[in-house]
Amino acid sequence: MVTPARLAPPDSCPSDVAQVWREVVAAYGAGAERIVGSALEAYCGQVARLREAQRRLRAEGMVIADPKGAPIPHPALAVERQAQAEIRAWGSRFEKPRTGRVG
Repeated sequence: MVTPARLAPPDSCPSDVAQVWREVVAAYGAGAERIVGSALEAYCGQVARLREAQRRLRAEGMVIADPKGAPIPHPALAVERQAQAEIRAWGSRFEKPRTGRVG
């Protein structure tokens, strides 16, 4: 399925953010026109950031060595928590509609 140009992510979006944008727009189907805009771009950025933090944690572990070799929590844990908080702050505004209704 080809996404109409007006529903495509902005050219300025990095590829990971654009991928989340396409997922959200696809979830909304015909109602997607109502959510497209800068707020959607910000939301998608947070979801992409969360995914990257989780990927790094899976690859590198939750504990890493500091410059002196002492174990410390991976900095991606803080990034993950912050992204989750931002995503929650948007509430259900950009989650897939559960009732078939948008808004």
